Amino acid sequence: MPSDADTQPRAHDPAHTGPQRRDPGEAARPAPRVVAACVVIIVAFTALRTWVAAAGWFYWDDLILHGRAAAHRLPDPGLLLSDHDGHLMPGGMALAWVAAHTAPLDFRVPLVQIAVLQLLAGAALARMLWVLLRGRPVLLVPLILALAIPLGLPAATWWASAVNSLPLTAAMAWSVASTIRLAETGRRRHAMGAVLATAVGLLFVEKAVLVPMVAAAVLGCWWWTRLSDRDRARTAVWRSTRWMWAAQAALLVGWAAVFASTVGRAGGGLVPSDSDGPGPGLWALIDKTYRLAVGPTLAGGPWRWERWHPGPPMTDPPGLAVVAGILVCGSVLAWSLLTRERTGPAWAFAALYPLASVLMVAVGRFGPDTAAEIMQTLRYHADTTIVLAAVLAVALAAPRRDGPLPRAAARWEGWAVAGLVVVVVVSSSYSTATYREVWAEQPSRDYLLPLIDALRARDAPMLQADVPPEVLLPVTAPAHRLGSVLAGVPGLPPVGSWTTDPVVVDATGRLHPADVVPGRTLGQGPEPGCGHRIDAGGTRIELDGPLLGRDWVLRVNYLAERDGTVGVRLDEGDGVEAPVTAGLATVFVRVEGSGTGVTFTPEGGLGELCIGSGPVGVLVPR
Repeated sequence: MPSDADTQPRAHDPAHTGPQRRDPGEAARPAPRVVAACVVIIVAFTALRTWVAAAGWFYWDDLILHGRAAAHRLPDPGLLLSDHDGHLMPGGMALAWVAAHTAPLDFRVPLVQIAVLQLLAGAALARMLWVLLRGRPVLLVPLILALAIPLGLPAATWWASAVNSLPLTAAMAWSVASTIRLAETGRRRHAMGAVLATAVGLLFVEKAVLVPMVAAAVLGCWWWTRLSDRDRARTAVWRSTRWMWAAQAALLVGWAAVFASTVGRAGGGLVPSDSDGPGPGLWALIDKTYRLAVGPTLAGGPWRWERWHPGPPMTDPPGLAVVAGILVCGSVLAWSLLTRERTGPAWAFAALYPLASVLMVAVGRFGPDTAAEIMQTLRYHADTTIVLAAVLAVALAAPRRDGPLPRAAARWEGWAVAGLVVVVVVSSSYSTATYREVWAEQPSRDYLLPLIDALRARDAPMLQADVPPEVLLPVTAPAHRLGSVLAGVPGLPPVGSWTTDPVVVDATGRLHPADVVPGRTLGQGPEPGCGHRIDAGGTRIELDGPLLGRDWVLRVNYLAERDGTVGVRLDEGDGVEAPVTAGLATVFVRVEGSGTGVTFTPEGGLGELCIGSGPVGVLVPR
């Protein structure tokens, strides 16, 4: 439990005398029990969140990343520097490539990646708290709270979000710690650590541009609360850190140039709060963020989650959870302002930081198809836990207003803090369990796993088709096609533009024999015993009516003198090729486009080809 001795700056603390070349924080030998406790806490919460992640499966962006990575034989720049919905994330793309080529659609690989990233993020958080609190046992308080509250839970259990958010939180915590150590010691290795942390963060998500800003803000709060000779210390801090800030600025400029040349867009525009246009206003995003997202999690909420498939879980806190969040936040704030010196600016920074996520969503994600409830998914707020933990550590390390507490009073304060931690952890555990129940509902798993089993027992190719909207909506095209989702999975027949055995897939992933229901028809040709004779340069056959632009399936009844291929194309749209075998046979061809006729072109050494009457329409179960 934190006692007065735990929370007071020590007499030899370099924070009272300004930067020094000696490394006093590292000279003190780590307390083995505190180190062991940190390890146990980090491993325990990593196991908990991995257990939650294991209840899910590949969801939405996971499938998009898998399909894109599986299409690249090597992790080349075309993959690593590709634009993923306005994001530049070569590190995340590399992890997706590893998963797609190691064990395609085997969720055990993403689970291992999530667990490793969670361990690294937890270790970086513990290092930051160790630096801010000099390794005193009280650092376990913000460590437990930061890892327990559900604020970072969704981002740490959804694979596509975890490969962004966990490296970001690790980079932010590491950069803060290295910046503080640089200000204390002036040692170059700490400057390199801070810059390298920002660089690593930028490999995974563009929000890492905030890493140096958060490090600067925490450094300012640390300096303001702990340094007695401020004028001399301010000058010394600047001298120790100025070259690091120059390196950070150069890094951000270089990254911005790469971002502009590869992605080159920031997404949709900001909609004013009084706008009558589509989508909610800015005030709605702020309201959802503080009242329904961040606020309740400070007390371990939201306790209750809601999900609108195919969307992710969203916080749905009852009124009591909202009130509990306000009470916990108010209690900690009152304790800090009343008992610790000069902690007001630190809490102001923590209170304003969620607005950074609001503004980034407003700029990068806002549009007619975006609802304000996107803030309630919490995945945009995972890095807020680092800011909250840092500010709480700064408050715990700040000098007391009235000097050291008597031993009895310090003991009561320790029990009060312990009680608060227990309440928040218990509340967070309940929220974690209810989140897991909702997250376990995975339509993609219920659809794709039976489908993969069924396709492994099939020899004929599959016609390209859309997956159900509960798995991926058409707005993700072409990622919502079976060929993309199933790319790289071994033992499956090819998915493409033709088949000799058409089937349709139902919502549960089962296959059903199918045939074409005609929308239009290829008429019977004029030549007896042949129908339409196809010339070597191609022949256009008139339909009995026009076709609108969409995907169509043709049942092509043909007679070929030898094996070869035939090109098939509607008047408007791209052509496809399908194999033909010598003799009389049928092939089903999928084409996209519109028009009033179909052009057939013999290819691959094919000579004479006859095309008979057949339907053009959609597949339905027989």
